[in-house]
Formats: sequence, C-alpha cells, structure tokens
Amino acid sequence: MVSLRFYYSLFLFLFLNVYSGFSQKGPDFLHKKYSPVALRSDLLLFKNITLAMHPVIGIYKSRDYYEKLFDDQINSLNDSLTEKEFRIKCKLIVDELHCGHTEIMNSKASQKKIAKLKLNYSPYIFFPVQDKMYVIANLNKKQDSTVKKGTEVIKINGIGVDSMLNYCHRFISADGYNSTAKEHYIQLAFNNFFPSLFGRPDTFMIEYKEGRQNKQNKYAAMKVNGIPDLPLKAKDDSLFKTYKKAAMKYRYLDGTKKVMFLKVEKFSHTRYRRAYRKIFKQLEKNKSQQLVLDLRNNGGGSLANSYRLLSYLLDTAKTQTLRTGIKNYPYKKYTQGNLSFKIMRFAFSVVGKRIQVNDTDNYVYTIKPGKKHHFDQKIFVLINGGSFSASCLVAAYLKNSENTIFIGEESGGASEGCNAGITPYYTLPNTKLRVRIPAFRLVHDIAPLITGHGILPDYPTHYSFKDIASRKDLDLQKAMDLINSPQ
Repeated sequence: MVSLRFYYSLFLFLFLNVYSGFSQKGPDFLHKKYSPVALRSDLLLFKNITLAMHPVIGIYKSRDYYEKLFDDQINSLNDSLTEKEFRIKCKLIVDELHCGHTEIMNSKASQKKIAKLKLNYSPYIFFPVQDKMYVIANLNKKQDSTVKKGTEVIKINGIGVDSMLNYCHRFISADGYNSTAKEHYIQLAFNNFFPSLFGRPDTFMIEYKEGRQNKQNKYAAMKVNGIPDLPLKAKDDSLFKTYKKAAMKYRYLDGTKKVMFLKVEKFSHTRYRRAYRKIFKQLEKNKSQQLVLDLRNNGGGSLANSYRLLSYLLDTAKTQTLRTGIKNYPYKKYTQGNLSFKIMRFAFSVVGKRIQVNDTDNYVYTIKPGKKHHFDQKIFVLINGGSFSASCLVAAYLKNSENTIFIGEESGGASEGCNAGITPYYTLPNTKLRVRIPAFRLVHDIAPLITGHGILPDYPTHYSFKDIASRKDLDLQKAMDLINSPQ
C-alpha cells in the first residue's frame, strides 16, 4: 500500500540527518563549533527574513509571539555549537511556525560529506504504529533474529518508546496543529530519526515483549549507507494503466467498468493534461458510476495540475486566493530566484484577478468546471497524513460536494490552506544552514475558518501493525463496501 523511497529520501535530506552520536574519532567537520557571535548573527538573519516575508505570521500566532520566540532563542546562545546542535535549536522555532513547507536543512558541504559515509544503524528496523513500536525487519541477514518480526519494543537504549515518539514530534514541520502528518512521517522515517536525536552507538539494547514477559536483547550496530525501503510496498498490479510522467495510474475495480480506481501519486508538472483527458474520457465512455480517487501519500506539486483535476470534478466554479505581502525577496544576497518570484506574481495576475489590500497582493483564481468529459457521479476520496499541499487543496474543494465521501485519516495539509506557491532557500552566512521559506499563502476560499486542522474523513480507518505488515488496504476496502452496499 505504501511506497517509502520518496519519504526515506526526503527525510534523509531534510531532517536532522545522520551525524548525531559520532565518537570523537569521527570526521572532524562534524565537530566544528561556531562561536555564539556567529550563531546569533545567523539566527537574527533567520528572524528578520521570517518576519519580513513568511505568510503564516498572524495566522496561528501573532507577530509579537514570533518576535519573542526568536529573541529568546538568540539570547540563549551563549556557548559555541556544532552545525547540528544549532540546527536543532532552529528546528524548534520552525515547529512553532506551523507550516509544513518551512524547513531548515544541513549545509551543502555537510550533506555532501555525510552522503559518502557508512554509519551505525540498528539492524532491527523499527516501525511505530500509533503510540507503540514494532520490529518490522532485520537488515543483517546473517544475524539470528532473536527478536521476530511483529515484536513490540518497549525501550531502545533505555529510552521509552512513548518518550521518543513525543520528542520526534517537535522536529517535524506541519501545517497548523495537525498531528497526522507528524505521525505519518515519523512512522515512515523513524529509523533515521532515532540516530539523529538519540545517538549512533556501537551497540543497541532493546527491551521488548515476549508473551507476558519483558525481555532484553543487546546486539551490535550495523554500518550501512542508509535504511533501504521497508517491506510494505504493494506488489505491482498489471491491471493498472500507468502514466509515469504524469505520476498517476488507474484501473477498473469491476468487470462492468462502473468503478474506477485513480491513484494520483503527486501533482506532476508534465503530461497531466493528456492523462486526465484520456482517463475522464474512459469514465464517460463506460458510463462509470463511481470514482475512487486516491490522494494518500500525495505530497503535492503543481497547482495547475490540481486545478485541472478539479475542473473535471467540481459542479460549480470556486475561487482560490494566492496572497503575498512582498514585492521582492528580502535580504536577496542570501538567496536566489527573485526573478522567478516576480514572474510567478505576473503569471498569477494574468490568470487571476489582482486585489491589493494595504501592502498585500491577493491573486484570485477561479477554478471552472470543464464541459468535456466532466464526471458528476459518486466520488470516494482516500486521504491520510501524507496528503499534503496540492493534494489537500483538491480534497478541500471536494469536501463539501454532495457526491463525495472521504475515507482514511485527517489530511496532512490544513483545510483552510497552506504557505507555498514558491519557496526560496536562504543560506545563513556563518553555519551555511539552508532555510526554506514560502513566499505565498494559498487560501482555500471554500474553507475560510482557521482551524489548524486537515480535512476530516467521513469514515475514519485505523490500521494495526498486522494490517500494515500484511499490506491490507482498509481505505479501499471501506470504499468498496460502501459501493456494494444496498442503497
């Protein structure tokens, strides 16, 4: 059901990464410390950029709140810190921005060097489900698996599972007050989170359950370049018609071609127009009565693509507003792409209506229903904590349609909108950490109330470890139950 290569790569690149817990014999560049003066200078720049351009200021917390948040952290910088130690402090600020598109990343130099290293990992691969932890695989094929797949783990190196998971939550960027996105990404990347936050020892000690007893097992770490894909990916289905460049595929779920399953893996920037035209032409030709639209694990992508999909599904025209309070990037010497930003502003003014309110430009775009191959039958939308950005946009605009039913878990993106559009990367001059900050606020005009939460399913599903390990698709199963139930 879940493909993890994308998420593994994302977290390997974005998160606190893999150099926590090295011994003093490790690479020197990982232990380089920066003076308090240098750190305060970098954090002050981060503060000034954020307050000058971040569209979330005033949405969930006030400007005064963020002024104090940054100042308190700046004033606390009295000791020299490594790049990683400083990044952890910055990550705590990023979490308070309540924006899933904001991130602070390693310097390019550190990232490049780390990528070449083989580092200590636990050969037992852990997989959290809700507030519990399980062993899902063993990297060391030569090791006798004393701890079997499906074993519940209580502690790792003396740290309770609940404490670890709660701590990890603070280092995931998410929209609003959403928790499903954090839980989703922790589940998929916990084995990278653990060494990043809790160290990279030569040996591991785990406490686990065996029947009614608690047991312990001590074993050596394993040096590898990284954690491979977890054994959760569903087998390829030859019945799918796939559009690789458009990142979508479909198949009929019944012999009469009345029920189509459409999986949109991401909102690609290419080839989607042709793919949608062919897919919805098929639906019209076969007089299909139900569409199961799968937006799970779809992290977003092209706005134009998401608008195109909605044009086949919406019954009435809806507007969306893209909002920005800047004319140019502030502190341009620390970033690139200002020309792209200006081009994007111009493009929005061409396709939408520009409305200026004080110093803020609002670009209102109308999503119009298409006349050709329009689908106006029943839609079942599958969502989870990985449904983010553009996929949450699609979900939000379909949510109030009478013919649409949502199944799964709360979406990772906020129902009222997100901060995205275009996201420049700033390089802090001393530590060279990279800060990603969005330049636009994408407002879902159909959901003006600020809730800080995602799209809620009409039929929530809850996966146990056994469900996940056996690769069950409870969401699709629920959709088929509803389709096949007497009306």
